[in-house]
Amino acid sequence: MGLTQILSTALDGLQASSFGLTTTGQNITNVNTPGYARRDVELATRTQGLNGVTVVGLRRIADTVTERRQYQAIGLSSAASERDQQLAGLEAMFDDQGGTGLSDALSAFYGSFSALASTPSDPTARSNVLGRADALAGRISDTADSIASQRSDLLGKAQQTAADVNQRAQQIAVLNQQIVSARAQGQDTSNLEDQRAKVLLGLAPLIDVTVLTQDSGAVLVQASGATLVDDVSSRAISVDLDASGDLRFMSQTVGGGGTDVTRYLTGGKLAGIKEARDTDLKAVASKLDDLAYDIATTVNAQHAAGFGLDGVGGRNLFSVTPTASGAARALSVSADVKGNPNAIAASGSQFTLPGGSDNAVLLSRLAVAPTVGTRTAAQAYGDLVGDVGARKASAADDVILRKSVEDQMTAMRESASGVSLDEEMIALSKYQRAYEASTKVITTIDQLLEELMARLGR
Repeated sequence: MGLTQILSTALDGLQASSFGLTTTGQNITNVNTPGYARRDVELATRTQGLNGVTVVGLRRIADTVTERRQYQAIGLSSAASERDQQLAGLEAMFDDQGGTGLSDALSAFYGSFSALASTPSDPTARSNVLGRADALAGRISDTADSIASQRSDLLGKAQQTAADVNQRAQQIAVLNQQIVSARAQGQDTSNLEDQRAKVLLGLAPLIDVTVLTQDSGAVLVQASGATLVDDVSSRAISVDLDASGDLRFMSQTVGGGGTDVTRYLTGGKLAGIKEARDTDLKAVASKLDDLAYDIATTVNAQHAAGFGLDGVGGRNLFSVTPTASGAARALSVSADVKGNPNAIAASGSQFTLPGGSDNAVLLSRLAVAPTVGTRTAAQAYGDLVGDVGARKASAADDVILRKSVEDQMTAMRESASGVSLDEEMIALSKYQRAYEASTKVITTIDQLLEELMARLGR
């Protein structure tokens, strides 16, 4: 092997080391970049001519199985967090210590009948009954309105989240097209794949996704059992309400139609929104309706059995719906007695007026009577508050569990594809030494060639 051949081999080494240093620097620079997968230099011995080295290219280190599991973990964690956040708002509506619950209003309402029984002809005691009844009805209807408002807000939030999902799906389809085109031209697609991975990391918290890599370099993205991205084209997810008022998720199909994919939704913010809205909030609203309806109908039945100071009986204290459905939002003081304290039926008979109080006594005893099924009104309300608290506690526990799994999957992905500064420092030192060695070889060959030329010139 001549000096020029050695020089050529050294130049190969210099180029390879320079490429390695550049790649290592790129890895270090992107250590905190979301979606970035570290690069590894691919070198090979020349197959023709000299036994030098050639740079084959870069290899993007990515474990598709680990990434797929990470996306799933992110989706489940996001769903749990969203549900927990919504239940925190629901729990605040029943915070008796904070003054937003029904306990005080319920106690004061039944207590007003006891005061009325002591002084049945006292205008103040009668006005107090009306005031307490109005306060209780107002508190119950306000709480029901708040739940309904939260459900309405969640419909809007689900629609906005679906719009975000569709936007990211379009971005992935565009990147797929760019990657397929670049690969066909023999270009490196690592940066494009990083961009796509970043978009996928932004998509995973919104909806449950499954990602499958195609031979062309494109990815197939499935969400809630439907294809969201198919090679270089994307499909849309839309949100509306079904016949029962629950959220319905539709996936656009080829030809412009839609397929209901609601039952396949398992993760992401959309799943958390749906569970909170159509399971938790709906169940609590139904129980509040039952509580309001049973209290109102029981009190009305007893109140109608008595007589006001004007000798008229058969009046209702509350205006309530014919069935429990929607009773809480519609609850109010009946027009039979509204603004008329003398209409409060304290007496059980026309013949004991104005001092009769036997019906007021029976109304006060409803506080300890099985008003809601086999439970008193206070017990039934306590059950409702306990149910809300149990749901919130379960959601909080789920957040901790899901977040732990997400952290584990993220750590696994970082271990497989992320940048380790310790490893990059070792690689940096290795390429630096190799570069210095190649430079030394070139310097030595240059000196030898100079000496050779000097001798030949003599």
